[in-house]
Amino acid sequence: MGEVAATWGNRGEIKIIPHTDFPERFKQMEAVRLFLPEVEEPEALIPLESCREHKDGLLLKLKGVDGIDEAEKLRGMLIKVSEKELMPLPPGRYYIFQIIGLECQTDPGEKLGVVTDVLSTGANDVYVVKPYPGVSKQREVLIPAIPQVVKDIRPEEGLMIIEPMDGLLE
Repeated sequence: MGEVAATWGNRGEIKIIPHTDFPERFKQMEAVRLFLPEVEEPEALIPLESCREHKDGLLLKLKGVDGIDEAEKLRGMLIKVSEKELMPLPPGRYYIFQIIGLECQTDPGEKLGVVTDVLSTGANDVYVVKPYPGVSKQREVLIPAIPQVVKDIRPEEGLMIIEPMDGLLE
C-alpha cells in the first residue's frame, strides 16, 4: 500500500508515499503492518493514531512512535495489507500480484510462457512474459495490456489468454 519515505517534524510522524489507487484507505485503518523490503513476515503491527494528506503523500502518526529517532527506524519500510483486506476492484481489473505468475497462452491453447512482471507505461500496462523454450528467440516477450491482445484473465485458473499481434513472438 505504501512506503515510509521520511520522518516529518519532531513528534514522530512519518511521510508515506502511497503505492495504491486507494490512498484514502489509510484514514480508515486501525493499525499499519510494516515490512522490511524483501521480507515476507511483518516486522511490526502498530496502531494508527492519525493520518492526514500532505502534497504527494500522507503523514501518519503511529502509537508509540513519538520522536524523530523512533520514526527514522521506520524509513524504507513497506506498509502492506492481507489479500482479504484488499479493496474490491471493478470486474475485469486485477491487482498486479494477481497477474504475475499467470501462464500466458493463446486462445487455441498454445502455452507461451509465464508473466514475470507488469510495467506501468502510462498509456497501458505491459505484461512481461518469460517464454517457454522454443516459443520465441526473445528472453522476454512484452504483451501490451490492451483488449485487442489480452482476451481473458483468469487468476483463479492461473491463466491469461492472448491473441498475439503479428511479430510479437519473433
